[in-house]
Amino acid sequence: MLLQVRLMIAMALFGSVVSLLSSAALAHDTPPAMTASEAAATPPPAGTHAAESDPTMRPITHDRRAGLVLGVAPGIGFAGASGYPNDVKFIGNPDYYSSSSMLVGISTSYFLMGAMTDYFSFGPMVNVATFGNDTWKSTGFGIGFRVEVFPLLVFAPTFADTSVYSQLGFGSATLRLKGTSTDTDGSRTFLGIGIHHEFRAFRRFGGHATFGPFVEYNAISAQATERHWLSIGLRVAWYGGAVTNDHP
Repeated sequence: MLLQVRLMIAMALFGSVVSLLSSAALAHDTPPAMTASEAAATPPPAGTHAAESDPTMRPITHDRRAGLVLGVAPGIGFAGASGYPNDVKFIGNPDYYSSSSMLVGISTSYFLMGAMTDYFSFGPMVNVATFGNDTWKSTGFGIGFRVEVFPLLVFAPTFADTSVYSQLGFGSATLRLKGTSTDTDGSRTFLGIGIHHEFRAFRRFGGHATFGPFVEYNAISAQATERHWLSIGLRVAWYGGAVTNDHP
């Protein structure tokens, strides 16, 4: 019994000595606290001034647009189409050339982009457009990428939400004389350019919705056929990222 008491006392004394030694070591390794004057005189870490002065090193703030951009832009369109049957024997032969009068119909673009900054958005898109009149019918589609740029964000804040945009990719179009089975058709290049202005609608699901008018010109050009159209309509989009304008 006496031996056990002595062991317990020895262990307690050993623990106390270890604790004292550890405290002394920590106190030796910890630098003394700086006074206010010493802190003011201490230079900042290397690279701090460079990060503050270099615009490329500053964090990007989103005031108006951020995150995923999901949208649709339907509009009424006015088109013209022409070409040959897509056969090497007919291409270039004036006897097989067809050209429509003005066609009227619907052109709709669907897009899924990312708002990289307040003034630049980019992502895939699909356009579907059908036009016709009493004599002709033209169908077609385009698939590719859409680029939206808001160039007046800094220089004319009143038009900070006005965008110039382009749609580029692969397209296919057909033109048929009603009552016949002969088509002029072809597939190659889709190109579109337009302008739109967006108005902020409401906040929802961590982002916000916008709407506004657009005017755009599109063309599908291939070896055998081509189609051009002008459309006017309404662009509706939802931005998935939070922006500073959410918290005025």
